[in-house]
Amino acid sequence: MNWRISQSESRSRYLAKYNSQEAALYDSWVRQISAEDNAAYLDDLRDHVTINPGMKILEAGAGTGGMSVVLATVQGIHLTALEPCIPMLELLKQKPELHSVETVTGFTDSPLDQTLFPKATFDLIVSRQLVNGLYDPLAAFRNWHHWLKPTGTLIVTDGFYGRSSWTGQWEEEVDVLPISASQSLALVPYLLEQTGFRIQIVSEMTRTNLCPSIRTKRFLVIAQPIPAH
Repeated sequence: MNWRISQSESRSRYLAKYNSQEAALYDSWVRQISAEDNAAYLDDLRDHVTINPGMKILEAGAGTGGMSVVLATVQGIHLTALEPCIPMLELLKQKPELHSVETVTGFTDSPLDQTLFPKATFDLIVSRQLVNGLYDPLAAFRNWHHWLKPTGTLIVTDGFYGRSSWTGQWEEEVDVLPISASQSLALVPYLLEQTGFRIQIVSEMTRTNLCPSIRTKRFLVIAQPIPAH
């Protein structure tokens, strides 16, 4: 007997849970985030990363577009939203500020997912509140390394979630997903180093963590791909 369910079972379970009703509930939380909170999030990123017009940017695990809305405030970027849940993407596409965003339906954390995009496609890859829900974080990080240009940058933001954060129908996932309940700033950068990244920044998100909407403190990891020799 394996110590956890298979990745295919995990994916099927995720998609079954995020039906149209659950996706709408999730989006109702996203819509409660104020413009001021979004600006704080972007400012925390801009302390360390320059986001310029013309950049090709991927949001991995875009959900209903919470992070895409933040990024779309930067004029002239080319934004792609990757998300496996179709009801989530449908809600993302309904947001007026995201009408020009390219959407791709798919997961990110299997070696087979690497074919979703050509090598060295993106200047910037961003994930928000995703790594805690990855079945195979190492596979995701290798895919992101493959999709980034050699001069590109990866931004990972997440929260210090504990076991008690996983409730209701999500409680059964806490022992399936390796980063579901990490309290350490070291885990994500350590795993990124194992998959070919050079770490630039590891910190808490100072402005974001002061926002009224934030109940779980957020952290930030910024890394760049080390070219393969």
